[in-house]
Amino acid sequence: MAINSGNSFCRIENKYIIPLEKLPLLIEAISEHVEYDRFARENGSYQVNSIYFDNVFGDIHHRNIAKPKFKEKLRLRSYGGDKPIYFLEFKDKIFKDVYKRRIYLSKEEVDNFVNKGVFPPKNGDHKHDEFIDELAIFKERYRGSIVPNTLMQYERIAYMNKPGEDYLRLTVDKDIRYRREDFDINKKGGKPLLKEGYGILEIKFIGAMPLFVAKALNDLDLHRQTFSKFGTSFLNEAKEDRLL
Repeated sequence: MAINSGNSFCRIENKYIIPLEKLPLLIEAISEHVEYDRFARENGSYQVNSIYFDNVFGDIHHRNIAKPKFKEKLRLRSYGGDKPIYFLEFKDKIFKDVYKRRIYLSKEEVDNFVNKGVFPPKNGDHKHDEFIDELAIFKERYRGSIVPNTLMQYERIAYMNKPGEDYLRLTVDKDIRYRREDFDINKKGGKPLLKEGYGILEIKFIGAMPLFVAKALNDLDLHRQTFSKFGTSFLNEAKEDRLL
């Protein structure tokens, strides 16, 4: 069932809300099997900035909050730094399986899509052009509009399986902030998503979770949760409105 061909992925993703004080204990418990992601800085971290798109009616986020068996998102992602890399990405979830398809964008293409709604041009590459066709169908399915809705930013600490081990990716997102205006993707700022001292742990694997990971999670009393950063940002605002 695994699809992992450059810009297409299929894997299982489990999520946990983790007190950050427990992170060193978790990493110590699985340290024989993981190492820092090769794309991360020396401390294992990098900046992630994402713009989530919706239509003008909010159909996508309303549907995702309802927790259907099939969920889909369209997002633009930038991995920060002096020379950011940009991806436009579909993320679909069917039960436990997560499927991703993405294409690279230039900064000019990013600005045109975010600010003007102009699709990236086709370039003759089959996967790229197929993605653009899917983008047009997506727009039509959501009543003819795709607009930036939420900008989400956080610091990600990332680990991968060591060579020779089965595929495993573990990430912790912290200092998560969001906003719904000013969609300059690399400009920092926004409301905090979680209480201080907490982050989002994601464990990504193919097939069955490794036993050493399951044991470490159990020992630290960490339990899988259904969680969406995009959806949680709306739930947070709904709670704020009820308090007014």
